Amino acid sequence: MYNYFMLAGIIYKDLEFKTSKNGTKYVKIPLLVAKSFKNPDGQYDADLFHIYLWDVLADIANDNFKKGSKIGIKGRIQSKFVTLENKVVIPAYDLIAERLIFFDSLDYQLDDYDFNGKMTIEKEQEEGKDV
Repeated sequence: MYNYFMLAGIIYKDLEFKTSKNGTKYVKIPLLVAKSFKNPDGQYDADLFHIYLWDVLADIANDNFKKGSKIGIKGRIQSKFVTLENKVVIPAYDLIAERLIFFDSLDYQLDDYDFNGKMTIEKEQEEGKDV
């Protein structure tokens, strides 16, 4: 069985880094993902997803992401139950990142950060120069 999602989009606003009650660092990324079809007005709408990054991935986001960054995220969906003010209990779902892909790059492309903190850096080939 599989439990995963894959999203590619743009970070909607500046990130707010927090620490949980047990001391683990995390950030909730607001990611705008464009729909693949136009609305009745002929415009492309976007969905807004909030994805949680924990521990090492939160550090990576802190060092590399900002409002407007183009990223890809692979992760899993985590279910929970939430009690509303009227005491009704409803299911809710969190999106938990496990791997990040950077679409923005300068001199090199950073990609494939995984939840263990491993990183692959692929240098771009320059004409006539071995990297």
